[in-house]
Amino acid sequence: MSGDAALEWWQTTIIYQIYPRSFSDSNGDGIGDLKGVTSKLDYFTYLNIGAIWLSPFFKSPMKDFGYDVSDFKDVDPIFGTLKDFEQLVQEAHKRGIKVIVDFVPNHTSNQHDWFQRSCRREKPYDDYYIWCDGKRDKDGKPQPPNNWLSQFGRTAWRWHEGRQQFYYTAFLAEQPDLNYRNPLVVKEMNDVVRFWMERGVDGMRVDALDYLFEDPDVFQDEPRSNLPGVESFEFEYNDHIHTMEKPEILDIVRGWRQIFDEFQKKDREPRFMVIETYAKPKWRNQYYKAGANPFNLDMCLTLQPPLSGTKVRDSVDQEYTNLPDNGWPTFVLGNHDRKRLSSKFGAEYVDALNVLLLTLRGTPCTYYGEELGMQEIEVTFEQTKDPWGKNYGPKRFKEFSRDPWRAPMQWDDTKNAGFSSNPLPWLPVHPDYVTRNVKVQQKSPKQTSLQLYAALAKLRQEPVFQKGEVLFSVTNDNVFSYVRQIPGSDASRYLIVLNLGQMSTKEDYSGSPVNSARGVVVQATCSVIDRIRNKEVGLKDLELAPGDGMVIRLM
Repeated sequence: MSGDAALEWWQTTIIYQIYPRSFSDSNGDGIGDLKGVTSKLDYFTYLNIGAIWLSPFFKSPMKDFGYDVSDFKDVDPIFGTLKDFEQLVQEAHKRGIKVIVDFVPNHTSNQHDWFQRSCRREKPYDDYYIWCDGKRDKDGKPQPPNNWLSQFGRTAWRWHEGRQQFYYTAFLAEQPDLNYRNPLVVKEMNDVVRFWMERGVDGMRVDALDYLFEDPDVFQDEPRSNLPGVESFEFEYNDHIHTMEKPEILDIVRGWRQIFDEFQKKDREPRFMVIETYAKPKWRNQYYKAGANPFNLDMCLTLQPPLSGTKVRDSVDQEYTNLPDNGWPTFVLGNHDRKRLSSKFGAEYVDALNVLLLTLRGTPCTYYGEELGMQEIEVTFEQTKDPWGKNYGPKRFKEFSRDPWRAPMQWDDTKNAGFSSNPLPWLPVHPDYVTRNVKVQQKSPKQTSLQLYAALAKLRQEPVFQKGEVLFSVTNDNVFSYVRQIPGSDASRYLIVLNLGQMSTKEDYSGSPVNSARGVVVQATCSVIDRIRNKEVGLKDLELAPGDGMVIRLM
């Protein structure tokens, strides 16, 4: 992309993911809500963040914390009301903050009116879901038609006694999959998109889109994946050739894009559609052609400890190398389904990883609390709320429960970190909240993770970080470094150096593409900033300890 090309709003901002249950509780019931989010909007102004993404707040029995929707066009009472949502959008827009909502199109709750009617074979709802008679064993008892597995483990087919058929579910038994081969279902979900667009949302993050279609012939088994260490009931046991990444998905996305464009024509405000996908680039890039942006979740999924400069460089390079001409990267390091950075890689690397995320070319997406370096909580099996963890029982729940990284946001050093006045919030607050919280980190005379994040977000508003190219520099088992520049421009050039490895280093960065012997440190991780801020440094023998990172304006 050339340096003078115009960018849309979603290409120039940071997207901040809010898990509403855990962000701010306004009414003291121990669960975060929409009014709580509204009360914290000025925080995003401080952070220099221009877009928030809200995880599901729709009406739901909460078997999977809102990803089992029983009414796509209403707010669950624990989060508030539609009026609360409209006020949130209004107040966000006053501050120049865009609002992105989750869209969960693959399935509904089994409490949804559509499913209840489908179970009774009421027209036209009888074919809204994937129903099948299945097979019969030697005793005449019904058996699933195939070996398809759910994401949460075990068979994806659930017997419904009333209808005397199996229904398919890629996730929990309480989350039956919709039948997108039925045009009425397509129309219903298009209406959901319009409903939220009419309420002022600026974009949608589309959940679990890769699962939207299955092969119509359900009497086909999926082959073994042959992945090591995977038990036969686990989702990864199969290679999901019949149940994921089907080409028909792209037509549905094009239909949603048309609706987005309808609203854009009305007010000339671009609408952003971002897709959750863990697919490889060949499939992921198809979404661009359909009018959507896929998240790049490679670093969430494939980067494992110990970190190294080479591993990170290779992951970033794969995205840039495989990006189609109309593609724009949307990078993610963590989310509500993945471990916190501090627990996965070590607390000493959080600042450096935030420097990485906020200085690459592309749109960064941050999970709430990562700007503070929040830690994961410990939960017992009795405290576990996540159905994924519960499914694996007391011995293995810790391998699968997502509760540890969904703990309440840490606002201050008062009871429950200022998250809730309730003595028992829905999940425990991390005990380090007294010293690790927004208030302390904002006011600290020494640079904190939060202050670094806000400063990087402001620096990111410079054209070079939005439009400039990325040129890889010195990279090895420890260091990953790169230059941001706009070719042919008088704009400042920057060198970003990160020690993501296990050893201290002294490297010569002065060669190509840096081509400079000196620079000025404009930002750096908390580990080094106090002694080098705004100081000139030599680039021929620059030293970094593990976890150190610097943003250097080249001279």
